[in-house]
Amino acid sequence: MKEHGPTKWHECVANLINACMLEKVCSNDDILEKAAEMPYLIDVKQALTDVANNKHCRQAIISDGNDKFIQAFLRKNEMIDFFSAVETNVGSWENNNAETSFKIRYQSLKYGGHECKLRCPPNLCKTQVLKDILNRMKDANGKDAKRPRIVYVGDGHNDACPALQVLNENDVLLAREGKRCPNPNSVSGPQFDKNHDNAASGAFAILSTLEKAERRESMVPKCRVCPWNTGEELLSLVHGILS
Repeated sequence: MKEHGPTKWHECVANLINACMLEKVCSNDDILEKAAEMPYLIDVKQALTDVANNKHCRQAIISDGNDKFIQAFLRKNEMIDFFSAVETNVGSWENNNAETSFKIRYQSLKYGGHECKLRCPPNLCKTQVLKDILNRMKDANGKDAKRPRIVYVGDGHNDACPALQVLNENDVLLAREGKRCPNPNSVSGPQFDKNHDNAASGAFAILSTLEKAERRESMVPKCRVCPWNTGEELLSLVHGILS
């Protein structure tokens, strides 16, 4: 990571994958199979299922990951049809001199880059993406169509950007609080909340980022902010909104 710098995370990921493929002699499918086994909370999947089954709702993913890993995960866990849009970085496999290498193309290149003032990483500004999704919906539904209510679920530093710049008084931010599991790679697949009660390390960044924006720049979200930590808490909040 030090070699690439803090804004070059995806270059670091690609290099690690390529080194793994050379050293372990594993295939593209082996890598995707492991990506599909990423852990998730059972109640979070239930919340996504309930929203997907509501005819008045649509779901989208705006992610700092990459499409190859996300699609593999969604297919394995039977969530591929839950989302009307998946906006993320583009992964690809390239063959050079009989060797296969993994490359990642920044999502922001779709728009020719971004000039976000809230220190978003160069590969993705979630404000830019969310505004684009809303504009596409407006084009599809007609210019006089009412802007949909947004319920935004996020836990990271760059989730604060759309919370401050896109969400309005009618929207809801479901912001994850608390600390991360100390070693998420030690588990895979569906998890109960109790599996995340061990000693934790590293807090989810969204709420502290919002606090800094208020303290340093007097910026606060216009929307309602609802903190959550466990899957059970998120599911309860989603049910309350759906009802």
